[in-house]
Amino acid sequence: MTKCRDYKAFGLVIRSDFALDVLDPVDAGEVDVHVIRSTGIIRNGSPSVDPYFDMNADQQYMYWRAIGGYLIQDDHTVLVETHPGSSDHLVSQALLGLVMSIILERRKLLCLHASAINIAGRAAIFLGDKGAGKSTTCGAMLAKGYVPVTDDLVAVEHSVDSDRYPVIRPGFSCMKMWPDTIEALALETHSHDRLIHPQTTKVQKHMPVPIPDRSVPVAAAFVLRRNAGVRQTHAVRLPAHEALLMVLRYTFMARYGESTMVCDHLKLHMQRCAGLVARMPVHTLHVCADLGQLDALTDEILRVAGTG
Repeated sequence: MTKCRDYKAFGLVIRSDFALDVLDPVDAGEVDVHVIRSTGIIRNGSPSVDPYFDMNADQQYMYWRAIGGYLIQDDHTVLVETHPGSSDHLVSQALLGLVMSIILERRKLLCLHASAINIAGRAAIFLGDKGAGKSTTCGAMLAKGYVPVTDDLVAVEHSVDSDRYPVIRPGFSCMKMWPDTIEALALETHSHDRLIHPQTTKVQKHMPVPIPDRSVPVAAAFVLRRNAGVRQTHAVRLPAHEALLMVLRYTFMARYGESTMVCDHLKLHMQRCAGLVARMPVHTLHVCADLGQLDALTDEILRVAGTG
């Protein structure tokens, strides 16, 4: 049985019955979220989709065939029942992604399926479909000396009733990368590097620099469009209505399904997205598929972000 330990990510102290191997243990006082090993969570019958979500205003249930079931009872508690043989590493993959996004949404943060990098004290956000190169882009910026803010889950803190500028909460110093990207960026192997899942070659790559434990104000967002027909990487700013559609498309909430939240939450979700777009320019970034052109990619990001 794994000893209960405290960790920190996205501005929250997490006390977990499972080892969260991508996070460093911390000595914490007040705990924000308890992750508790439990039984009786997994429901009878095998759902036809994987992962499976059943969510309402009171509690949220998520199930993965390779892991087990997660039940979010309130803002502070996640119950987890695993299948026999499921590793803590797999538990942490779902916990620090989709499950954590619900915890953060319940705490009134907007969660984007994206990556972010700190450029001169402000965050550039990278959105895109699976395989678009979000982590690759962050890795290329990292190789230029810039510091990561978060990978895969971008938690935006922004009150629609305040003039306070939206900020991104810090994640943790790991990125999900393909082996050819790691090779192209000449990143050194770290003892904590490991496959995300036994059935994929994608690696949970430990970053050589830690993520500072502070929130970072947003600068701009880039929707990545990578294809072989692009000869020169270039960015095009989107008009407000298209920018809003892109932000809505790449929220974690868009992955849960229409039954996720009640109407009041849907209204607030739209307000958060619109408020973010009003304070942050959004660009389509047309990216050359050649990994040998990463310098051109970083140059264009710096030019558009106004720091190059």
